[in-house]
Amino acid sequence: MKSFQYYPFAFALFLFQIVLLNANAQERLTPLTSNSVIKNYISEHPIAALKTQIVDTLDLPFVDDFSATDVFPDEQKWTDKLVFINNNYAIKPITINVATFDGLDANGNAYDQFSPNSQGYADTLTSRPLYLLTKPSSLGGGQYTLADSITMSFYFERKGYGDGTENNDSLVLQYYNPTSATWIHQWAVDGTITANNDKYFTKVELRLRNANFLVDGFRFRFINYGGLTGSQDNWNIDYVRFYKAKNLSNVMDTALVDVAFTQPGKSLLINYTSIPWDHFKSLSNVQQQALIKDSLRVDYRVNDIQNEDVGFNNRIYDFAGNYIAGFGAANGNILINRPKNLDQSYNLPVDSLFPLNPSLTVDSTTFTIKNYFSNSNSFGGLNTNDTISYTQKFYNYYSYDDGTAEAGYDLYSSPNGKVAMSFDIIKPDTLRAIRIAFVQQLAHVSNKLFTLKVWTSLTPEVTLYQQPNMKPVYTNSVNGFSTYVLNQILPVSGKIYIGFQQVAVDSGLHLGFDKNTVSDTIGNQRMFYNRTGTWDPVAIAYGSFMMRPVMGSPNLFVGLNENNSDISKVNIYPNPVSNDLKINFSNPEKIRQTEIVNIQGQRIYREAFSNNINLENLPDGMYLIKFTSSDGTTIMKKFVKRNN
Repeated sequence: MKSFQYYPFAFALFLFQIVLLNANAQERLTPLTSNSVIKNYISEHPIAALKTQIVDTLDLPFVDDFSATDVFPDEQKWTDKLVFINNNYAIKPITINVATFDGLDANGNAYDQFSPNSQGYADTLTSRPLYLLTKPSSLGGGQYTLADSITMSFYFERKGYGDGTENNDSLVLQYYNPTSATWIHQWAVDGTITANNDKYFTKVELRLRNANFLVDGFRFRFINYGGLTGSQDNWNIDYVRFYKAKNLSNVMDTALVDVAFTQPGKSLLINYTSIPWDHFKSLSNVQQQALIKDSLRVDYRVNDIQNEDVGFNNRIYDFAGNYIAGFGAANGNILINRPKNLDQSYNLPVDSLFPLNPSLTVDSTTFTIKNYFSNSNSFGGLNTNDTISYTQKFYNYYSYDDGTAEAGYDLYSSPNGKVAMSFDIIKPDTLRAIRIAFVQQLAHVSNKLFTLKVWTSLTPEVTLYQQPNMKPVYTNSVNGFSTYVLNQILPVSGKIYIGFQQVAVDSGLHLGFDKNTVSDTIGNQRMFYNRTGTWDPVAIAYGSFMMRPVMGSPNLFVGLNENNSDISKVNIYPNPVSNDLKINFSNPEKIRQTEIVNIQGQRIYREAFSNNINLENLPDGMYLIKFTSSDGTTIMKKFVKRNN
C-alpha cells in the first residue's frame, strides 16, 4: 500500500528577513516553499513537462508577453522551464500573464531545502537561438548590421503580490555569443524597494551596439539572484521583445503597439467565487440578482495606441456551451480617446439572470464568461492577449478565494491562537466538511495539532462544533485544498464562522492566503484572529483565507452531485471492513484512479482503479475513498476499518 508523500524541508529557523510583520499584532505573511500549481501541472502533463527541447533557430522579431501559456514558458520561444507563468503574482501587468522568478525549481520545490539562509542564482529564462546575422526573406534577406537598430525591450517589477526583494537581490540580463561560447553581462538591477516601485512595472530598452553579437545562434537569458529556499525575492517580467526597431527620421521608434487584457476574468458574484447551486436556486429572482454584480469590470491596456476604435465583446455560456447573455458589437468604441500606455478598466452591464435550467447537476453547475477584443488585430501586437475566459462556479461549497495562494498566514507566538472566516449560509443545510489549503513554507508543520471549529458567533464566542487532534495536510493540486470531514451531521443556517484553534507555541500553521482576491468589498471584514481572548479583523494585508465550507451531499463531491454523475452507481462492501474492500461500479472503465484518505485528510493510498483493495494493515478508524474518472469527475464514499 502506498503512503501519502510529504515534501518536508529540514529547517525550522524563522526567516525574519522575508516575513512581513504587522507592528500591532502577531500576524505574519510568509513566502511559499513549494508551488502546488507546478506540481499539479506536472502530474497531469508528465510528457509535456519533461519533453526534450528541439532547439530551432528563430527569426526576428522575438516577442513574448507570456499570454500564450500557463505554468511553463512557451517552448517555441524558450528552452527552460524554471520560471512560473501565471496571472496571480503581478500588480498591474502590461498584459495578461507574467514570468515570475523565485527560489523554486521546475518541479515547484525549493532549490535548497536544507539551508535556511541560502542565496545564489536561481531561476533562468533562456531564449531559443536567434538569427542575428541572416535576415529573413520577409525583410528582404541579406545581413543585419548595427544600423538596423536591433533592440531588446522588456518590463520588470519587484515583488508584486509575492515576496519582496532586498538590495542584495538582483535581476540580470546576459547575451550569448555562439562563436566564443560565452555568456556576457548586459544589464542588471538590484532589488531595493523604494517609493512603491514594487507595485508597478519599469520598461527597459537596450539597443544592440556590439557587432560581435551579430551572429546566427545568438541567445539571451534572464537570471535572478536571491533566496533559494522558496518562492521569495520575487521578480516579474512581462512583454519581452528582441527586434529590429524602426528608424523614422533618425529617431528610433520602439513603440509597443498592442491592445491587451491585463487581468484575468473575475467572478460575477459579489464577494464569492462559488455558491452552492441549490442554495442559489432557492432564492427569489430579486435575491439572486442581489448576489450578482450589476457590472463586470475588465482590465486592459492601450499600448501606444490613442484615439482608436477597438470592439469589445462579452459572452456568457452555460455548462453545455449554450449562449446565455452577451454585450458589445463588433466595434464597441470603448477605447476612443483613452490615454495610451495606462491601465484602463471598463464596467460592462450584467443585465441577465442565469437561467436556472438546465443545470449540470442538482447542486452544481458552471458558466463560462468570455471577454474579447473583436478587431484589435488591425493594430498589430499579439493575438493571445485579446481574449480572457473565466469559469463561474456554483459548486457545493462557499468560497471567496480564487484557488491560489500567494503567501501563507501565521499567528506566531500564539499558543491556542484562533483564526476564523465568516460565511452567510443562504439556505438551511448540512455542513459536511471544511476544506483548508495549508501551504508549504518555512518549518514543516504537518505534525502540529489543531482543533477544527465552527462558531455561530465570535462576540460573544459561541462554539457550534469542534474536532480536536487535526493536522495540516499538504495537497499538490491547483486548489491545494485538504478536506476535513466532520464526524457528525451539522445543521447550519445564517452566519457561521469556520476555522481552527492552534496548539503549537513556536509557529503558525501556514494557512493559504490569497492576496489578489479580497473576501469583502470593504476590506477584511470576514477574516478574524484571536490571540488573547479578543477577536480582531485581520490587519496585515487584504485578501482571503483559503477555507471553504462544504454543504449538502454526504459524499463530498468536488463540484458534482453523485446522482447525475457517470460514475455515480458505486457500491463498496463490506462496511465496516476488516481485510478486503470490494468495489462495484456500473461502469468501471471510466475510473482512472482510486485514493483513500483518513479523517484528518491525509492521503494514505493512491493507485489505478481496482475492484478489490486489501486493507489488512490499515489502522482501525473512519476513512474516505475517492474515485476519479477520466474526465475529472470525483466521488467519495465513507467506510469504517474495524478488525474482527
